[in-house]
Amino acid sequence: MQDREPAAGPGPLPYAEVTDDGYAVWAAETFTAREYGPAVLLSGDCPRCRHPSTYPVVEHVYKHVAPSPSDDPGYRTVLCACEAEHPARPAGLTGCGAYWTLLLEVES
Repeated sequence: MQDREPAAGPGPLPYAEVTDDGYAVWAAETFTAREYGPAVLLSGDCPRCRHPSTYPVVEHVYKHVAPSPSDDPGYRTVLCACEAEHPARPAGLTGCGAYWTLLLEVES
């Protein structure tokens, strides 16, 4: 990611399903994690649109077999979930379309 600021211009950033290696770096450096029941909530400003975003990470999904620890090294795809307006966003979705992958590790 060349620049940590969204492109300047009139109006809100349009929705686009995009990623960049810098998005994960930004999130790893700035997001916070806290326990929330059986989930962990990741919170921070989206690396693309800079709006506040909170993303729940759950270990088990109902009606789905959870991966074994050897199959699940801790990587999670995180999506922008901001509530801000982004033109061209499909109905029923939130966020600006940005996504990135984080490695989640338990601190000892």
